[in-house]
Amino acid sequence: MSESNVIEEVTASIEQCKSELLERGWTILSPDLLRDGARPALAHFGRIVPQLNGEETYEVTLKPGFDNLPYSQSKNEIGPHTEAPVYDPPPKYLALHCHRQAKCGGGQTMLADGFALYASLRPALQQWMVQNEVAFSSSAAPGVSGQQLHRARLLEERDGARVFRFSYNQFHYGDVNPSEKDMASSSFGQYAGTPLGEIAQLAERFFYDNVIPVLIPENSILIWDNQRMMHARSEFKDPVRHLTRYWLA
Repeated sequence: MSESNVIEEVTASIEQCKSELLERGWTILSPDLLRDGARPALAHFGRIVPQLNGEETYEVTLKPGFDNLPYSQSKNEIGPHTEAPVYDPPPKYLALHCHRQAKCGGGQTMLADGFALYASLRPALQQWMVQNEVAFSSSAAPGVSGQQLHRARLLEERDGARVFRFSYNQFHYGDVNPSEKDMASSSFGQYAGTPLGEIAQLAERFFYDNVIPVLIPENSILIWDNQRMMHARSEFKDPVRHLTRYWLA
């Protein structure tokens, strides 16, 4: 196949991925689309921006100190959330480049549509989501001093596009990246009997009733719309699992 034909084929495949991303909120870039590297492929979807660590990449792999925490560098399950709700705006897309996948069957990235959640709620809760601000707080990592704070509506419109925010950890433990101390005293009780408490419970139920589990193939990239989709991760046991995360604006 000539070089021009290869370029045409890659361009067509990228356009198909863009269509999938727009239609269903997520897509997978196959190894063929990454032949020139992750960054050139991701440039078709947006601009790579710094993350909570101040870097443009974040390694999702096991690190010591997080054994009992719902954190990206542990093996534990992570509840449904959107990334970086303390950012204004949050990253438009998240991308996970899989280098080594867990062989135990766990470690799935799980997705569910936040806009579909909104549509499933009764009108009074829909109205609450678009009219009331919620306090979000995030440590850069569990136990790290200093929190980034932001107040925002769970669903808002920016420049003609909807932005959805949610965090299981925030509503249960008071921090997007909770420490063991945070987890020892759940904060969810303060929302009992409130619209936010009801929305949080219904969102968790909706997520697991409608979840799309994705075990990202090695040498591929999963991209999803972070301003629309909730994501979570299933527990895994294989210590070799390694992905690189990107935020795209």
